[in-house]
Amino acid sequence: MHRYLPALLLALPMAMAVAPALAGELSPEDSAALRQDVQAMMGAFARGDAELIIARTHPSLKRLAGGDEAYARMTRDTLKELRKAGVTIISDEAGVPGHTYAAGDEEVCFVPRQSLLRVREAPMRSTSFMLAVRRVGTAQWSFIDGAALLDNPALLRQLLPALEPGVTLPKGGMEAL
Repeated sequence: MHRYLPALLLALPMAMAVAPALAGELSPEDSAALRQDVQAMMGAFARGDAELIIARTHPSLKRLAGGDEAYARMTRDTLKELRKAGVTIISDEAGVPGHTYAAGDEEVCFVPRQSLLRVREAPMRSTSFMLAVRRVGTAQWSFIDGAALLDNPALLRQLLPALEPGVTLPKGGMEAL
């Protein structure tokens, strides 16, 4: 038994260092900071600022799009096409972040969002969410816009395969006003 003790003592700190995320609540400070980050992302979208969106997008979405360069090109092109199509953001409001979910060495949080927009001359209301993801023990969040997940919920598991079981997407949709 004693000959395994040194190996056990070495393995214990290593196991603790890579402990998986646990579902939980954000502190009020973390919640406020995350909400502010989401508001900044939505502001960047409204201004057509692709660079902030590109920089803060979760790597899994960039990989799915074909890599960093392909994702950056698609984001810039999409913002230009939306402007050409007459889409303007009237207002965007980030809601209060929910609790976090474990996703391997990351944690995930849904942040509700509501947007009023105009498509040509028709006002619309969009109810959706931002999916915030960060490595456990860090403060920096990266994001996935939940609007694409509403039409394809299976994409959530493709992007975050280590996400704890039973997590369901918030409801959302688009309505004409």
